[in-house]
Amino acid sequence: MRIETFSYRFAEEILQHPKFITAYNELMMVCKDCPVPVYKGKSTSQQNLEVIQQIMNTYFLLRFKNLGWDTEPLVSPDLYEDALRSDFRKTYVDSTTGEIVLKVQIEVEFGNVASSYRNYFKFQLSFSYNLADICILIVPSYALSKKIDSGVSNFEKIKREIPSAKLSITVPTLVIGLFEDGISEWNVKNITEDLGILKGSNKRSYKEHCKIVQEYIDTLTVD
Repeated sequence: MRIETFSYRFAEEILQHPKFITAYNELMMVCKDCPVPVYKGKSTSQQNLEVIQQIMNTYFLLRFKNLGWDTEPLVSPDLYEDALRSDFRKTYVDSTTGEIVLKVQIEVEFGNVASSYRNYFKFQLSFSYNLADICILIVPSYALSKKIDSGVSNFEKIKREIPSAKLSITVPTLVIGLFEDGISEWNVKNITEDLGILKGSNKRSYKEHCKIVQEYIDTLTVD
């Protein structure tokens, strides 16, 4: 995957500091390794919709989990059942002093553009409660989003919008855009033509769905 970034309130510059470069490199690696899972004919009515975003979501879930990220962390200290949750969070500790040096929170967004505004709120909430120092929003490019579904959040739109929220979004935020690079396309129809499995539609198919994605990840991490 080719990636582009948009640094809001110097988020990328902070992450590229030698003290935090491990976190930055980890993020870049995971995003660049993300596949473009293609299933031509996914939609009989809209032929351009050929990317299965559920596989991309599961890729990030399994990859970040394997790298020690917390999944679905609360975005506030509240313990209520209806409390908001983020996608991922990781706390980086100085190996010599044991001091917490950085708390990074991530949202992966392949859904409707309206979800982006909820993500901004969750970022700001975590920042205000000192649960996150820097937030990351991972989204598809406009071209890739058009292959996922209509009205999907995209990098170009977010890049235009965030600066206008200067007074309401104070947390340093790095937006990572995922762009097709011509080599990341993964024809998942060759694995199975069962869309239920590829989408992980139910408990039975989700297990097989995760196995497919994990096998892809294993090919990346093999020595």
